[in-house]
Amino acid sequence: MFAPSDALYLSAAIGSVAVVIGSSERLAAPRLLADGALAGWPVSATSIPLLTRRSFQSSVGRLLVYPRVLGLVAACLACAVLLVLHPSSALNALAATVIAATYILLSMRSRFGGDGADQMTIVVFVALALAFAIGQERAEVIVLWFIAAQVCLAYVTAGVAKLVSPVWRSGTALPEILATRAYGHRRAAKLLARHRTAAAAMCWSVILLECGFPLVLLGIGPLTYLLVIGGALLHVGTAILMRLNTFLWAFLATYPAVIFCATA
Repeated sequence: MFAPSDALYLSAAIGSVAVVIGSSERLAAPRLLADGALAGWPVSATSIPLLTRRSFQSSVGRLLVYPRVLGLVAACLACAVLLVLHPSSALNALAATVIAATYILLSMRSRFGGDGADQMTIVVFVALALAFAIGQERAEVIVLWFIAAQVCLAYVTAGVAKLVSPVWRSGTALPEILATRAYGHRRAAKLLARHRTAAAAMCWSVILLECGFPLVLLGIGPLTYLLVIGGALLHVGTAILMRLNTFLWAFLATYPAVIFCATA
């Protein structure tokens, strides 16, 4: 069984990998954040009423202007590296706060390109910032239960959405998703298209895993590790086939909390 502080630090270290990957991808393609791009600030600034206010534009909004936003991303990347090194609790709290704030601002800056990994990263690092700032074991335990509840809710929501979908129930969802250009894998799509029974079995495996994931908190040893390993393999598969790299690390960052709560 983890100590609460150990589980938190492990979550921070794993989550930091997702932040490093996401930040590196943004810095590797800076033109996507330029003013003339789809995620350009002049257009995005009109998407939310808050962003159009002069008080916001003259304060926080200055961080979101290109190319200044690249400095914000670089600071986020540096804080992720700092968290892996695990300095003092005060620095951990500051680093987690910067990461959470950066992801929130970037999600406000552009409504395009975000996904569940970004949302889970925000949840995890807001919770970690509070735990590190308070520095008390009771607060750490509450934060771990919060993170575990959040990931269970995320899985159930995704699982129920698939359960009510005829495409997922029929087993055609995965072959069709893998046949797309954005999230596709041509060889896997052709293979599943030829083996419909296997495709249906895989679709239902995902549905049952996601809908049943909250059972991990019952504390039944074999069931706990079966669900945790199944969830990890699901994200490894999506990282390989669909190139959803940050999903793997963003959701794995919640697993120390899940294991702590399941064994507590």
